[in-house]
Amino acid sequence: MSENQQPLTEEQAESAAVEPVDLPAGTDEAADAVDPTEEQPEEEADIDPADVHIFGMPRVGFHCTAFGVAGGYIVSGLLGMAGFNPPDATICAVVCAAIGYVIGRQLYKRDKAARDAAAEAKKNAE
Repeated sequence: MSENQQPLTEEQAESAAVEPVDLPAGTDEAADAVDPTEEQPEEEADIDPADVHIFGMPRVGFHCTAFGVAGGYIVSGLLGMAGFNPPDATICAVVCAAIGYVIGRQLYKRDKAARDAAAEAKKNAE
């Protein structure tokens, strides 16, 4: 066993034990202590994953754009392996990323319209 894996001796265990510290009421540290009976602030409401934005794009738009970039590099590599003279890999990636962005934007608009319609129907039902 190495030095870090050996169990502590009794002396080391006693010195490592943490003793609770009572703070006097007149110090600033006592004011910072949290009273367990005091109410804690409520947790924030969960955010719908569809409303999360990454780099200013909706989540689905970002994922489609990233998928388009990866697809562009794959297309460029496949064209090169097939014996054709492909355009620069960056150009393929940018073109496919733009296509992915447009698809992602349309998907987001469709999903947002469906969510808004469902929320409106729920509101009208009440």
